[in-house]
Amino acid sequence: MSQARGLMLNLATVDPAHEDEFNRWYHDEHLPDVPKRFPQITRVRRYRASDGAEPRYLVVYEYDVASEEELNALMSAEHPMRQELWKLYDEAVGGYAQRSRRAFWQVYPEAESE
Repeated sequence: MSQARGLMLNLATVDPAHEDEFNRWYHDEHLPDVPKRFPQITRVRRYRASDGAEPRYLVVYEYDVASEEELNALMSAEHPMRQELWKLYDEAVGGYAQRSRRAFWQVYPEAESE
């Protein structure tokens, strides 16, 4: 496997009254499910803001993909698995959690040649 060069950052703002429920769902259901749908994900890390400001949660997904184009295709709102994940998210926690996401491509250091 090559070096993961693509990242997707997900930010979430959660109603504090539902934070425990959100974290349970995220850890027990969502995070185990995502890499099954996207085998290009090589690592997942989740963080909580230390200053208490919103958005409070950050998830970093590392993707092993060959190009920015491939990363952007996986992130696309048109991707069927992405649509399915959004639907599951909205059904489970959408009433009290809002999310945003961005994809990033590593520019330094440059990838080692294979």
